[in-house]
Amino acid sequence: MLRSLWLSCVYLAFLGLGTAAPFVMVLGYVWVDTFRPQDVTYLFLNQIPVALVMGASAILAYVALDRRSPPPPMASHFLIVVMAVWVTTTMLWAVAPNEAWVKWDWAFKAIIFAAFIPLVIRSRIQIEAFIQVYVLSLAANFLTFGAKTLLSGGGYGTNLGLLQGNGGLAEGGFLSTVCLMVAPLALFLAKHATLVPRRRIVSLGYMGMALLATLTAVGTYQRSALIGLLVLGAFMIVKTRHKFLFGLVGIGGLLALTYLTSDAWNARISTIGGDGLDSTTNMRILVWKWTLGFVATHPLGGGFMAFLINHIQIPPSAGNPLGSSEFGRAFHSIYFEILGEHGWPGIALFFLIVVSTLLALSRLKRQTKHDPEYQWCADLADALQSSIVVFLASGAFVGIAYQPMFWYTIALSVSLRAYVWRVQAQQSQPKTGWRGASSPMSPALVPPVPRLEEQESWRTRTNRLATGRPRR
Repeated sequence: MLRSLWLSCVYLAFLGLGTAAPFVMVLGYVWVDTFRPQDVTYLFLNQIPVALVMGASAILAYVALDRRSPPPPMASHFLIVVMAVWVTTTMLWAVAPNEAWVKWDWAFKAIIFAAFIPLVIRSRIQIEAFIQVYVLSLAANFLTFGAKTLLSGGGYGTNLGLLQGNGGLAEGGFLSTVCLMVAPLALFLAKHATLVPRRRIVSLGYMGMALLATLTAVGTYQRSALIGLLVLGAFMIVKTRHKFLFGLVGIGGLLALTYLTSDAWNARISTIGGDGLDSTTNMRILVWKWTLGFVATHPLGGGFMAFLINHIQIPPSAGNPLGSSEFGRAFHSIYFEILGEHGWPGIALFFLIVVSTLLALSRLKRQTKHDPEYQWCADLADALQSSIVVFLASGAFVGIAYQPMFWYTIALSVSLRAYVWRVQAQQSQPKTGWRGASSPMSPALVPPVPRLEEQESWRTRTNRLATGRPRR
């Protein structure tokens, strides 16, 4: 009861504050979409479409109150909109239309809202607030899971977080990928957070969140989590300026992981690449082969949920001499998920979005890393790149292509680049007239600095006038 009342008050607070500051409603939508209060309450919020109300309110508030400073044209921002249009277009030839519309309902909203976010999230405070809300919303799941993993060792298919079941953040592959994606953002907040007191205990708290997020990924016993963790570690070593120190920490972490993990975890991880009738790896390979055959005859894809029509023939083996058949096996890969559902145009759009974003973030870092004023931008660019790389690595074995976490990361990169563009454009714009005269940096208000001998002459003259001594 108390939890329901508290979460209802938080929801109403986002709506109320959003009437004065429309970007708060965007934060509210991120909170609803990530934390999902409707799934853990028993009153009010589980009776209304909370995401629809918050999202519609955010868009209406922007249109009515906040239409200013749009971002400059960017390739990744434009491609997000094109992707939203294309995944809707493929519904015209969906092979499983009833189920496809169910998935389109949430996948389309995730993509199109990502295109809306850069219109509202513009300043440094807003960007940081977005990250804070996103990280803390996810923390409700991985803080308890990570702590329990540290104490008990976790387990495959075990729900140790806030949600139960086998969907959303309760599913191990999804949860582990999200945790590894959010760890770089938590480390960024530990270094650059300004919305909370700048104290060492606060920084240590964010570092602890990054650690617990990593422990949660390990505790899910997902093999994709191990791959994502190795890729994240390698990428961060390449990016960091303290490679030797970071390498020592990474080696120490691997040794601790080997020592602390249970035999069940080691047995689960050792099945990577294993052969056998029940190997999920072999099943995924067969599904991916079917997908390639499907797009050979359906190059534009089969719409959302196209995997429902697949028929996987498992060849005979020693344990199953007659073989067997499987129907409707999921893609279990972001790449084959997009390819099977939206064809070659869909996968091309996805790669264009990823490549254009990574290249733009690299350019942004080169422009800002040597300027102390923009150091937080360079570090955030690194964190966003790390999150995208983890998604690409772990997502190769998990079907989460349309989950909001990836699209939020792309949207945040657009907001960051637009922020730098606005600030630099404002600084380079010449000020004339009364605006220039009133500017604190205007030459009209800044007297010329005298040379050293002129300063000495001025001091001597002042002393002479004060004491009444004659000029020498």
